[in-house]
Amino acid sequence: MARRDETGDNDEGDVGGARGRSGQIVFEDPTADLEMLPSNMTEIYYPQSWSDLPPELGDLVLRRLPSHMDHVRFAAACSHWRFIRRQHSVPQPLPWLAFPDGTFLGLPHTKGIQETFNLPNSASYHSSCGDWLVFSRECTCFLMEPFSKATLTLPGLSSFGPIDEPVGIINDPVIVNEEMHDVVFHKDTKISLCKVTMCSELLVAAIVDIGPLHTVAWCRPTSASWFVSELGLKRSIKDMIFYKGKLYVIDNLKDLLAIEVREDHNGGNIRISQIECVLEGSFPTIRLIEDGISYIGEYLIESNGTLLRVRRTFFGKVFDDDIISTTIKPVDAHFEIYAADFQLRRWVEVKGVEDDQALFLGKSYCRSLSVSRYKLKGNFVFFLDDGTCDWFWKGAPSRCAGYNMRNEDLVFIPPLTGSSKDLNTTTTWVFPRC
Repeated sequence: MARRDETGDNDEGDVGGARGRSGQIVFEDPTADLEMLPSNMTEIYYPQSWSDLPPELGDLVLRRLPSHMDHVRFAAACSHWRFIRRQHSVPQPLPWLAFPDGTFLGLPHTKGIQETFNLPNSASYHSSCGDWLVFSRECTCFLMEPFSKATLTLPGLSSFGPIDEPVGIINDPVIVNEEMHDVVFHKDTKISLCKVTMCSELLVAAIVDIGPLHTVAWCRPTSASWFVSELGLKRSIKDMIFYKGKLYVIDNLKDLLAIEVREDHNGGNIRISQIECVLEGSFPTIRLIEDGISYIGEYLIESNGTLLRVRRTFFGKVFDDDIISTTIKPVDAHFEIYAADFQLRRWVEVKGVEDDQALFLGKSYCRSLSVSRYKLKGNFVFFLDDGTCDWFWKGAPSRCAGYNMRNEDLVFIPPLTGSSKDLNTTTTWVFPRC
């Protein structure tokens, strides 16, 4: 269909605004040539419903949704959209801060975006484990994925027994105190969970307290019992991580132990085939301030394939309120990072991590992520009020803070106003699935 030009003539020219006679701009019907094509090529497919959305279009939509919650809502629309979401490759999203009342708070990222929402079914959790929340109620224990509400049942906390394990530790001469063994495993008590780690879909590890014993235990989801190691009788365990097929634990001497676990296919039980001291810790330099106090925490974390130990130190000054009471006021925080050198069998201090990486530390779970696409600083440590040092967080503007490894600056991450009834509580990281 030709269009009339400014002079009123109805000249025809080339498609797309070619010039006709006398320099006049003319247009022709862009569908004219379609009459020469086979009829089946001119048919246009219209989906009968949104559930028929072609996967390639769904992929384009997902690429334009910066928020993980938008991805969750997309997948919740129908089974077909959920399938598209699973096939869509996206970078690991930023973690959420989960509060005990079921509030989830996102970190401020691209263009200052910060999100919040509430999941009542997530209230009163015990801790977290990656994308799972851990619930420990009376004698029951289970994991729940807060976004999909999928659950994974673990053995009851009153059902446990000793695991089949070697008597000694390779490269370590300490012998088990058998009298303590008899007291612990014959005592009428329950397991208290400290930290839970998913080694695989079929194996869960945990740092536990059983009476006076602070040690490591394993179980298989839906099984009837926990299998408890005597390792806590030999070493004071501080943290653990599942790394390259083995469970690694660090003790108070900064020694790193590698534990190999095998499944007994005959009886379905779990056994430890080997425990080895693979890195020897050295006595750390203790930083002190005048009239002050320090609190040290140790964390194991993997970053781009390297096993790291992060040492966090809180500094505070002690003030005497009266004859019998004192107050500790926080002064500063400092972080040191050490890489595991398995050939030299020692920890090697490093200045930080890669420029696009940030470390997210917590008592329950730690992870390293690439954060450049979210416009966040790299070589940066995010950490939480995880209940390990009350005086440092007392009066703090938020329950989350960050430490810049380049210039050693400490900043508090401002919370979203009114996002929770009580944000002055301990919190944990939840890392949603990609």
